[in-house]
Amino acid sequence: MPIALDRRNLDTWQDPKATPYVRIERVSKRFGEHHAVEDLSLDIFKGEFFSLLGSSGCGKSTLLRMLAGLEYPTAGRIYIDGVDVTDVPPYSRPVNMMFQSYALFPHMTVAQNIEFGLKQERLGRGERAERVDEMLELLRIAELRRRKPEQLSGGQRQRVALARSLAKHPKLLLLDEPLGALDKRLRENTQFELVNLQERLGITFITVTHDQEEAMTMSTRIAVMDAGQIMQVDTPTAIYEYPSCRFVAEFIGSINQFEGKVVESDGDQLLIETRLGRPMQVRNFHPLALGTPVTLAVRPEKMRLCLDYREDGVNQLRGVVEDIAYLGDVSIYRLRVEGQRVEMTLTNTQPRTEQVLTWDQEVAIEWSPTSAVVLTE
Repeated sequence: MPIALDRRNLDTWQDPKATPYVRIERVSKRFGEHHAVEDLSLDIFKGEFFSLLGSSGCGKSTLLRMLAGLEYPTAGRIYIDGVDVTDVPPYSRPVNMMFQSYALFPHMTVAQNIEFGLKQERLGRGERAERVDEMLELLRIAELRRRKPEQLSGGQRQRVALARSLAKHPKLLLLDEPLGALDKRLRENTQFELVNLQERLGITFITVTHDQEEAMTMSTRIAVMDAGQIMQVDTPTAIYEYPSCRFVAEFIGSINQFEGKVVESDGDQLLIETRLGRPMQVRNFHPLALGTPVTLAVRPEKMRLCLDYREDGVNQLRGVVEDIAYLGDVSIYRLRVEGQRVEMTLTNTQPRTEQVLTWDQEVAIEWSPTSAVVLTE
């Protein structure tokens, strides 16, 4: 799974003196008996590209709509740039929202679509023309200004919708699955374009997505949501490498999990006795009592072929290849180990016509103690 390199100063949220640009305080939203969002608190800082990530029905879109003013909280408060906007109607908030469907007016040209919101705000004709020209150049769609939506490709419509959202110079831009209608290659290219655009403008972006790679590529931080609550908020790297709970570990990418209990503790080194009957060593910076039940989590790409297997070896397993998936840059191998499935990913660094391993082959694998994560919940 690709993780974008962090090119910006990502320390703002770690500074106790920093003031959040968006503050959500104990917000709940109920629809009848259904709790879409439950007692949720979250701080987002100025200039962030922040993602709300989760599966359908987790509450992420409801939270975005409450920020936009399209829904009002059942309980709690919402602040934007220090102002309480909980009960402020959407047209009075310093916010703009780009919908998944793009919602372009089919009878208007590209330029007219971009200008529409500016007319609603009663800006003068000269200023409207300047803003439209500015957006056309910024999004590199000047040659499309006289076309109508039906004459545009999906990627071009996406740019027009983004230009219309940015034309009003909002303090906060909300994006609801902004790339969902694009094909894979265009979506990947647009992810980096959005990041570069956000960096140039300095506007705070909050996006909703269920696409893990999209969130990992674009975001300064990610909030992983489930059942109306936030399970973890952190940088893409930290969420992938150090998930805080089993749900996040399973939701982000692929992961192998081994159930066991702590049998030895020496400083930051733990020895875990697993149900597979093999000892596993891991570095863990939080003290755990002997006998504590834990789950040891290891990403497939952290696994490697073991050339010196020992029956009493630590962090070593032997299994049989059951499934193989060739993805070009990598190959995925699923092994059966003592009745448990274990997944390993190997990078295809050299051109070859055959796989490194084959079906029903017996292999030994291992990993470093620093490659695993201990989960207690």
